[in-house]
Amino acid sequence: METQIGFCTNTDGARIAYETFGHGPALVCPPFLLGPVNKWDALPDVRYVFENLARYHTMVLYDPRGAGLSDRNRTVFTLESELQDLETVINHLKLDKVILDGSMWGGPIAVAYASKYPERVTHLILFGTYAYYGKYVSDEVKSSLISLLRQQNNWLGIRSFMSLVMPQASTDEIALMVAIYSEITTPENFARVLQMRYTLDVTNLCPGVKAPTIVIHFKSDLMIDFKAGLELASLVPNARFVPLEGIFQGAYAGDSLLRAKFEFLGDPIRADKEFALASAKKPGHDVFISFAFPDKQAAARIYAYLKSNGIDPYWCEELAAGEDYPELLGKAIRNSKSFLLVVFDSTDYSDSVRKETTIAHNNKKPIIPVRIKEVLPKKLEYLIASSLFFDAFPQPLEQHLPKLAGGIKKIIGCKADKKEKTKK
Repeated sequence: METQIGFCTNTDGARIAYETFGHGPALVCPPFLLGPVNKWDALPDVRYVFENLARYHTMVLYDPRGAGLSDRNRTVFTLESELQDLETVINHLKLDKVILDGSMWGGPIAVAYASKYPERVTHLILFGTYAYYGKYVSDEVKSSLISLLRQQNNWLGIRSFMSLVMPQASTDEIALMVAIYSEITTPENFARVLQMRYTLDVTNLCPGVKAPTIVIHFKSDLMIDFKAGLELASLVPNARFVPLEGIFQGAYAGDSLLRAKFEFLGDPIRADKEFALASAKKPGHDVFISFAFPDKQAAARIYAYLKSNGIDPYWCEELAAGEDYPELLGKAIRNSKSFLLVVFDSTDYSDSVRKETTIAHNNKKPIIPVRIKEVLPKKLEYLIASSLFFDAFPQPLEQHLPKLAGGIKKIIGCKADKKEKTKK
């Protein structure tokens, strides 16, 4: 997607870098971490969300002072300085009306702007964020994480931080985030920004928000407590609260987050059954991942690793609540090149796993039973009798995933070769 990078100067003389892309009403995103302009396309799940939103909106991103392409020399870390950066970008682009998307750290900034300029904000999206973050974090955690972030050269702090933001991330994903943040900011700036986030409090500003508002929060968010999202929704007048199942984690969010935004904004894409059908019918899914609900976290870790290593996986998180699951999952299985079954304690007791495995068996899909523990699913014995188990134990699971990914690539490669030979 073609993007435009520009620069503007705030009243303090600091240079602010911004990026625009897409078409339609302006959707401005205060930095959800520390930017980054011109870096988000390296993150597949962030890119997926942005590119879909850009189909109907002009996306506006910017780097705050102290990070990215903006001036690195920063000494003031306050809500007022953050708000000033947002005001500078909006005024520079001459945007009379904006949609604000305040995710994570960007939430309080978006609230402050919407409260100060109610006539200029048409919609306010608040995702995984808070009115006052500090009250939900112990002093011990605050001081420990800030101290780690201040360590020079080893970036142990960012690894610890990202383990909270993305608790199921693979080693490669964490390494990528470390590489990005070591390039766009300094340990001291990162530590001071986090320290500021703990103290920001927009509780008294929330009642001044007049724009239609949606507050979205994952129930098991480890970085920002779910209670913080509930509190925020209660403080903003007439806010709609949308709780999402699971942990916020890029790939693990599926399309639930994106769909909630589309529905709120009235965008004519991915808001109805057409999206679910299109997703299920999407050609070329490399592997369908089947799992019992209690084993979801293990499945999510496998999903994320495969996706970040050139394999196109599919799982039920890509469907919306209320959709025709049997129909859509059946189509997804039939349109996938292989079938991965997560085998754990709960496998034998899951009706959905048995039905999905039956569909894969009947459609002659290569079945890959991945054992997370040394158990045998007796009720599936007939369906997977000809399949060799892939043992992903002992823990940690991640040490076994490179070999699993290599095996899947061989299987789907062989399948593709057979199709080519048939055509000839």
